Amino acid sequence: MAAQYSILRERDDGDFDHVMVIETDNEDGSTEKTEELISVVPAADKNFPYGRPSNEEVEDLNRQERNNALTDSDWWACSDLTMTQEQISYRSALRDLPTHANWPNLEPEDWPTNPIGN
Repeated sequence: MAAQYSILRERDDGDFDHVMVIETDNEDGSTEKTEELISVVPAADKNFPYGRPSNEEVEDLNRQERNNALTDSDWWACSDLTMTQEQISYRSALRDLPTHANWPNLEPEDWPTNPIGN
């Protein structure tokens, strides 16, 4: 039986080798391991070994995350509750994210902070 998986191995220059590892069981019970270089991944792309997503994909993911955050805070607007100014500002900042200067490639600090935690 053979198993295969990929790994990132850091290089001396700070970049990474994206390597396919193939483990094959031999008849004598030993395991043979072979490795095949798939690509060299720049350090800046460590989180994207199969390539960076397109701006459209990033935009879709950010919209989903933003919409989930809005949905999670919808209960703040129930008729028997009064939202604080921080809650109002947070929800407004979420709705305004697509107009942010870094959109769609937002950094973690570009996202508004939930005033009551996550």
